[in-house]
Amino acid sequence: MAKTIIKRLLWSIFVLLGLSIIIFCILRIVPGDPARVALGPKASEETVAAYREEMHYNEALPVQYGYWLKDLVSGDLGESLVTRRPVTQDLKEFLPATLELVLLAGLLQIILGQVIGVICAAFHNRWPDILIKIIGYIGVATPAFVMAVFGLLIFGYWIPILPSIGGRLSAGFDVPVITNFMLIDTLLAGNLAAFADAAGHIILPALSLSIGCMMQEAKMTRASMIDNKGKDYIAMAVTQGVPKRIINARFLLKPSIIPTVAIMGLDFASLFGNAFLVEQIFNWNGLSSYGINAMLQKDLNSVCAVVLVFGLVFILVNVLVDLIVAWLDPRMQQRTSA
Repeated sequence: MAKTIIKRLLWSIFVLLGLSIIIFCILRIVPGDPARVALGPKASEETVAAYREEMHYNEALPVQYGYWLKDLVSGDLGESLVTRRPVTQDLKEFLPATLELVLLAGLLQIILGQVIGVICAAFHNRWPDILIKIIGYIGVATPAFVMAVFGLLIFGYWIPILPSIGGRLSAGFDVPVITNFMLIDTLLAGNLAAFADAAGHIILPALSLSIGCMMQEAKMTRASMIDNKGKDYIAMAVTQGVPKRIINARFLLKPSIIPTVAIMGLDFASLFGNAFLVEQIFNWNGLSSYGINAMLQKDLNSVCAVVLVFGLVFILVNVLVDLIVAWLDPRMQQRTSA
């Protein structure tokens, strides 16, 4: 297991280094003088020249990359052209909202996906299985932003049981910002009414994000459990009188978890990608919405910071998924150590 962890960490370092090179190239291949872009058209030539010297734009590209990487490691991502604040400060403000949304969507995907898959396997080729399969095909084929629009229309206007105005919290609640995770901050403040309101605001965008990946996971769980039913060890367990609940939980469900865990890294990346449009629809003031505004305003420092954060999260999640799979399936450890 230790060798697996070391290999995954080394792989992550090389991938992060490659990602940093790509981001640096994006910053440098944009047409125009980067100093002029940063300071604006009204800045004097003396100011632009001084800024160019300060940012080492007169040096060779490898030297510029070295200085840029040094600033990156120290947490200096530059200044946003839109907010006129350090980009790191913007990340601290907007990233928690997106993480809260994506983590809840991932949790719903894992729990409901497994439950739906187990139900389908238990009612194989009967009407619950067929009905869920039809719904699953629709869920997988429908983009998350379309789900968001329909969810907002149905549960926000036609059957108004969830908030329709978007945002993370209704007006009128005064919750002190501690972690920027709204559900956590409302609990820390002891304001249960605000917590219930925040939960009502997040459930619809989280479901819109997760339903496609959820149905895909349910499909994999169903297929794996049905396949495992035909194994010899299942027949032996039945003949030996092993209780059905133990067969379902230990011998059918547990082996079925491994292939679903293996795709969670890709699913997590899909959740982050879909969050760009879903946050816009629900007026969710997160990092994805911040990234779209930065792209529209040609704020390169902010755009590259968003790409870097999403890339870092994607790498970390994939490393974590690989380690979980290796822990669940010892055969993977033997393959990676071979």
